Amino acid sequence: MQRHLRLVGPAAREPPGRLTRRPYRELLFFCRGLVHVFVGVVDPDEELMWTDDHDPAVPTTQWKPGQKVEYTRTVFIPIYPYIGDASIHMGLYSPTTKKRLSLSGTEAGQRAYKVAKFQLLPQTENVFTVYKDGWHGPETAQNNPSVEWQWTKKEATLGFKNPKRDSLFYLDLDNPTPSKTLPEGQHVEAKVNDQVVEQFDLKPDGLRVLKKIPLTTAQLGDTEMVEVRIVVDKTFVPASLPASDNKDPRELGVRVFHAFIEPGK
Repeated sequence: MQRHLRLVGPAAREPPGRLTRRPYRELLFFCRGLVHVFVGVVDPDEELMWTDDHDPAVPTTQWKPGQKVEYTRTVFIPIYPYIGDASIHMGLYSPTTKKRLSLSGTEAGQRAYKVAKFQLLPQTENVFTVYKDGWHGPETAQNNPSVEWQWTKKEATLGFKNPKRDSLFYLDLDNPTPSKTLPEGQHVEAKVNDQVVEQFDLKPDGLRVLKKIPLTTAQLGDTEMVEVRIVVDKTFVPASLPASDNKDPRELGVRVFHAFIEPGK
């Protein structure tokens, strides 16, 4: 379930349910060590609602003086009990010393810089997805309860109301298992009405992969509800792995963080 966003101020408008940013900074210094990006979304009282800290697309060790660093991130907004104005604060910090770097820009305090404003709107315009057959229950990260996922089995089904126009299906997933468990990785297919609309290979120990899958009106059909099936060629049972002390008896496919439908204009 995602929030509906309306961007105002220096950021452009974006469709409901996701927020795409193009952060950049004119560098006045040379980064000699690895530096991370911190991003915080705050309400009008400057209360932090959620974060999106990350490594920049180009490592800071490769940045040059005067270079403009620009990239795009698609962020899935967590469920938060608030509707109204919000701001994005961001900056750079060292992962070793935790010290933040001084940059040029409008400072919000503690070397965090104001870069955009937007509005959080009700979720009324979203196409809600329903996790149907083939899913294990929701889980959350121990150190960050806002990070939630569900494992698939060999085949898992999502259902949603047919938008009856060209749409984009976002599938955010990974497989964090050791490479020796699935040394060749997994082959993943996404099917609509038994038609393969996307297929790709997913490596173990890899980073999260965000697939943006176009779905045409013809592929969606004329039924009121549509189902997307996610099929993997290989599964594993943690408790059955050699020399494993993991007692999890479940059959696991891939780990899905977000599945979201964005209807076209």
